[in-house]
Amino acid sequence: MTGTEEPRQPDAPDVPGPEDWTESPNLASPESSAHEMAEYAAMLRRVQRMILIAGVCAAAVSLPFGWVLAAGVLLGALLGWINFRWLAASVNAVGERIAQVHSREHGVGVVIRGTGRIFLIALVAYVIFKCSVRGLVGFTAGLAMPVLVLMGQAAYEFIAGSRRAS
Repeated sequence: MTGTEEPRQPDAPDVPGPEDWTESPNLASPESSAHEMAEYAAMLRRVQRMILIAGVCAAAVSLPFGWVLAAGVLLGALLGWINFRWLAASVNAVGERIAQVHSREHGVGVVIRGTGRIFLIALVAYVIFKCSVRGLVGFTAGLAMPVLVLMGQAAYEFIAGSRRAS
C-alpha cells in the first residue's frame, strides 16, 4: 500500500450496507417514528411515577425499623427520581446533538449535567454518612428504586410485546 489506497473490506453479501437502510420501511417511516416517540414519552412518565410510588411504599414498609431508615429510603428514592430525570434529559440532549446539525444543546452543558448529578448524590450520601449510618443504608436502598422500577418496566414490555406478537 502506498498510503493513498483505502484498505479493502472483505465482501459480505448478507450484510446490508448503509444505502439499504434508507429503503427499510421501519426506519424511513415518519409515522412510525412519531408513534415510537409517543410510546417513549409515555414510558418515561410511567417510570418516573413508579419511582416515586415505589419510594413512598418502601419508606412506609421500613418505618417500623426506624424513622431514620425510612427518611433515608424516601430521600434516596427522591434523589433517584431526580437522577433518572436528569439522565433521561442528558440522553435526549446527546441524541438531539447527534441528530441535528444546528442543535441548541451544547456539549459542555450535557457533560456538566451528567457529572453534576453524580456529585449531588455523592454530596448527599456523604452528609448522611456523617449523620447516620442507618440513614445511609436507607438512602442506598432508595437510590435502587429506579433500577427496580426499570426491571419491572422491562418485564411489562416483554409481556406486552409477546401478547402483541401472538
